[in-house]
Amino acid sequence: MELAKRYLQNARETLKKAGVDRRRGAYIDLKYISEASGTAYLAALEALKTLFLWEGLITPKNANSKLRKVEAYTSLLKKVMRIGKDNDLIKGLFKDVYDILHISGYYRELQDKKSIDSGFEKVEKIIRIVEKHIGA
Repeated sequence: MELAKRYLQNARETLKKAGVDRRRGAYIDLKYISEASGTAYLAALEALKTLFLWEGLITPKNANSKLRKVEAYTSLLKKVMRIGKDNDLIKGLFKDVYDILHISGYYRELQDKKSIDSGFEKVEKIIRIVEKHIGA
């Protein structure tokens, strides 16, 4: 989980470099927005990887080969059993993080501050849920 937290912290520091146009409610520098969005998305992936290891759905040895595509994450999320009522929540959060940060922030040059900030908050929620359940 420490790596997921480091990624998220690095993403926040990078996003600060983007600058904010307060009148528009938008981040300014696309390079930093894209970099921060991609790094925050990696934080979510790392947290989910920790969850899958804890659940026994993957092993440290096969983690990299099994987690090459987003479909692998969504498929494994369907198999997670030990987080109870948080199961549907974490699935929805991951979908939102994928859409907001990976697709829109990283690839499509989304600049809207509220949207990007929302994606970051959702990554933080994923990390908290995983920590709660694995006892980190």
